[in-house]
Amino acid sequence: MADPTSLTSGSSATDAASYDTASITPSANALVLVAVISSKANPPSAAPTLSGNGLTFVEITTVTWSSIATPTRRVTLFRAMGASPSAGAITIDFGGTTQTNCLWSVVQYTTADTTGTNGSGAIVQSATNAANSANGLTVTLAAFGDTVNNWAYGCFSKNDIETIDPGAGFTEFHEAAVLSPANQLQAEWKLGEDTSVDVTHTGTARNYGGIAVEVKAAAGGAAVQRAKLALLGVGV
Repeated sequence: MADPTSLTSGSSATDAASYDTASITPSANALVLVAVISSKANPPSAAPTLSGNGLTFVEITTVTWSSIATPTRRVTLFRAMGASPSAGAITIDFGGTTQTNCLWSVVQYTTADTTGTNGSGAIVQSATNAANSANGLTVTLAAFGDTVNNWAYGCFSKNDIETIDPGAGFTEFHEAAVLSPANQLQAEWKLGEDTSVDVTHTGTARNYGGIAVEVKAAAGGAAVQRAKLALLGVGV
C-alpha cells in the first residue's frame, strides 16, 4: 500500500462537547495527522484536545474563519507518533464547550521522519490562511527542506457542501460534510515540493479556512514510497 494512507474520517451534526472517531489502529512509529473542523457561534471555542490509541496528540496549528472578522468555525491540525499504538477511537474534547458540529480526518505516514517526540521531527513547517467569499483557498509554505522527498499536506474547510477539488497534482484523502450549519472538510497530499497548497470549488463563493504543512521523509522513506507508487502504476 502506498504511503501516506487514510485511517478514518467522519462527521457529526450533533450538538456536543466531545466526539469520537471510528476505531483505528495506527502503525508503529508512523506520523499520525488529525485534522478537526469545528463550528460554534461567535466567539469560537478554543481548539480541542485529542486522546486515544496510547498516543500523545500535539496541536500543530489552528485557524478561525467564517467570517475572518467574526469567526464561527475553526480548523485545527494535530500530530502524534508512538512505538506501540493501541486500537481504538480518538476522542475530540472541547473541554465542556458545546459545538454545533464537528468533522475529522485521520491519516498516517509510515515512512516519515521519526526523530523528536510525538512526530515533531516529521513536521518541517506549517502555515494557515482564511478567506471570505472565495471559490478556493491557497495556503502558502516556504521553500521545502527537501524538494523531492518531502510531502505537502493540506486540510481545508468551507461553509457549504459543494464538492471541493484538490489542487493540481494533489491526491485527496477525505471529503466530508454536514448540513446544518453547513460545514465541509477536505484533506489532501502530494509527494515533492509544492509551496502553494490549494483547493477550489465551482459554484457560489464561500468562506474558507485551511492549514498546510511540509512532512519530512525518513532517510530513504520517499524512495520506498516512490517504489510502492510505481508498483501501483501511479506517477509522481
